[in-house]
Amino acid sequence: MKRTAVLLASAAALVGSPAFAQAGQIVPTETPGATRPDQPAEADQGVGANAQAQAAAQDSGQLEDIVVTAQKREQRLRDVPVAVTALTADTLIARGINDVAAVTRAVPSLTVTQTDVATSNSINIRGIGTNAFSIGVEPAVAVVLDDVALLQQAQAFSGLSDIARIEVLRGPQGTLFGKGASAGVVNIASQAPSSKLEAGVATQLTTDQEFRLDGSISGPVTDWLGVRANFFVVDRDGYINNRAGGDRLGGEKSNGVRIRVDIDPTSRLNIALIASTSRNVTEPVRTFRYIQSANTRIFAVQPYFAGNLLAPGLVGIVPGTGNYDTRVNVRPKSDSEQSLYIGRATLDLGFANLIAVTGYQTWDLATREDTDLTDLASIAGNAGGVSQISEYNARQFSQELRLVSSGGGPFSYVGGLYYANGQTDRSFQRFAFGPGAQQWTGRAGTESYAAFGQATLNITGTTHVDGGIRFNRETINVRFTDLRSSATAATCGTGCAGDSSDDQITYKAALRQDLNRSTMVYASYATGYKGQGYDVSSGFTPTRASTPIRPEHSKAYEVGLKGQFFDNHVQLNLAGFWTDYKDFQTQTAANVGGVLTFLLANAPRLRSRGIEGDVSIRPFRALRLDGGASYTDARIQEFSTATCYPGEPFVVGTVATTPGVCVSATTSTGVQNLAGARLANAPKFKYTVSGTYDVTLPSLPFDGFVQADWSYQSSVNFDIGGNPLTFQRGYGVLNGSIGLKADDGRGYQISLFANNLLDKHYATQITAASGSNTDAGVTNTGLATAQFLSRDSRRYFGIRARVRY
Repeated sequence: MKRTAVLLASAAALVGSPAFAQAGQIVPTETPGATRPDQPAEADQGVGANAQAQAAAQDSGQLEDIVVTAQKREQRLRDVPVAVTALTADTLIARGINDVAAVTRAVPSLTVTQTDVATSNSINIRGIGTNAFSIGVEPAVAVVLDDVALLQQAQAFSGLSDIARIEVLRGPQGTLFGKGASAGVVNIASQAPSSKLEAGVATQLTTDQEFRLDGSISGPVTDWLGVRANFFVVDRDGYINNRAGGDRLGGEKSNGVRIRVDIDPTSRLNIALIASTSRNVTEPVRTFRYIQSANTRIFAVQPYFAGNLLAPGLVGIVPGTGNYDTRVNVRPKSDSEQSLYIGRATLDLGFANLIAVTGYQTWDLATREDTDLTDLASIAGNAGGVSQISEYNARQFSQELRLVSSGGGPFSYVGGLYYANGQTDRSFQRFAFGPGAQQWTGRAGTESYAAFGQATLNITGTTHVDGGIRFNRETINVRFTDLRSSATAATCGTGCAGDSSDDQITYKAALRQDLNRSTMVYASYATGYKGQGYDVSSGFTPTRASTPIRPEHSKAYEVGLKGQFFDNHVQLNLAGFWTDYKDFQTQTAANVGGVLTFLLANAPRLRSRGIEGDVSIRPFRALRLDGGASYTDARIQEFSTATCYPGEPFVVGTVATTPGVCVSATTSTGVQNLAGARLANAPKFKYTVSGTYDVTLPSLPFDGFVQADWSYQSSVNFDIGGNPLTFQRGYGVLNGSIGLKADDGRGYQISLFANNLLDKHYATQITAASGSNTDAGVTNTGLATAQFLSRDSRRYFGIRARVRY
């Protein structure tokens, strides 16, 4: 009752407040291939009708209607009791959104933790994300591409090209999307073959030496066969100065191709075949943000070695928030390749559509890191310093069969069966001295079976009840082998294996009430689930093999309002949410052999609650305003065994009772009680605002436009333990563009743009530097932090050109 009262009060406050904004949420119903046989009758008016509706909306200066697939069928946004944001192809192009990390500029509830190793990246929704990084742990936010869930979240960071729509679903979505969606879903749809022959090419050149080229060709081959093919190429110089060799790091070389074939053997059967492959090669590197003193030593861990002074490896470097300099003697590299093959068949049975989606994906990643972040010739007797290499190889087969009701009537449904079998292998080697040296191989496999269903009952013409349930059975198995010459049975020298299985039921219920033809309110309750996992990483033992971390459970309460106002010149969405998590899967840092090591753990209780709002406004044809805002309070409720952050003052003891006080029996890493602490990289407040103004030039064959967007987020701490050295203040980023476009809306478009116009430097990850002193309570001068500064964290300018036929 308390949660419901708070949420209702929040929604009421939002309704009475000035409208918040969301960028680019309108989904064009004329997107090629968007109309499919599985969409319900109430949303399926045919491509021609949709095109006419779109044209009418444009002529009248109205906003387009919004269509999403948040419930695995095409529906108007206002009919969906889910908090969802959708970005169109035009929005992605106009705002220069070429990867998942950039989507955060348009979706306030979405944040990304991004570092120099893709497998340590995290997509967070409402403050909740994958805070446990291991091949034996699944993500909290599912990334779905063309109806197939990606096995590893790191696959989502390889760039975007020829995308029709991105939907961000907030809150647990386990009923329809499965166990990997306990915090939400990023649902990506690529472009489908068009009904007419068309081709296009787009290029981008920037002052930081980026060249990007995208191209596509699409159209019908016969009246029953359509084809679309696209490619992209990216070549960009680095932006981090390596003072050890005079070169630049952080560059990128990427390319990819996708081919889609749509076949209509009969008027009732559609078959879509999609094949895509891409490669992404980058040189990501961290830089020093903080060094405690000139006497700071690296890898100073007794009794093995006294460490090396950092100062000789910092010549010409000024640590700080704007430090784009480094000195490394091992060139970093991240080389990933992935392929995705999808077959989708839709059979119209009259009363319903039977849909089969088959997916097979492969992903390979090789990384190389200079762990000490210096060019010191020798560290602790190890020539060349400390570095590490790792390889990942992932494969997954998945099959979904679902039945989606068609036509109108008081009852509609979607139900289905799901199967997936995936495996990820990893090899790892760290070149170091003493216990810091590591060499091992690991494997994690999962097999999942699920049955799900969701239905809508129209009690009256204005009152609707939605309910859904999913049964999931999962088996997970892992294997780990320590390959060091010093390996023993206690370190899995002869191999350790573990396996476990779990059955889980998740469900959802929602009540919707139409206030009029264009506005509705809703209240919903949903449960989420994230399966148990294994800590497959350095230091794996037989004990870890026999004791997986517990599964994560969530209960989510949400109320919201969705509506169109002023003859559809304003579209407004509001939501209040309250989600409780049990056994939240997270990780804490500890000193293992002199190297900062992340260990998996369960935080017994956690809560995320807040309010969100978004609006699109089109007061007249030439002007459009979008944006969004979110207030998120994501905090730990109970976690008394979290490790202390490096150098945290401590009191002697063994049990942590007082929140924020480190307890340690010795000077080794202690424990602390994190009750009341905010989650890592979970900004309390975030908002975005964007606007586009079209300038009509009647005497010329083209028109002009001006576009600008501003995004702001409040302060965060990247360490769940509350390390003050990993704290980052709030910041805002301004982007803008000005250009010309053909007045018929097609043909060509050219624009000049500025990224991060105010040159506001910000990090997407801050950690204690590996090898700096990680013992609790040690007050020597051994503390250092490193940060990852993305390419977009500094100002650059560019030109974009696009031609379509």
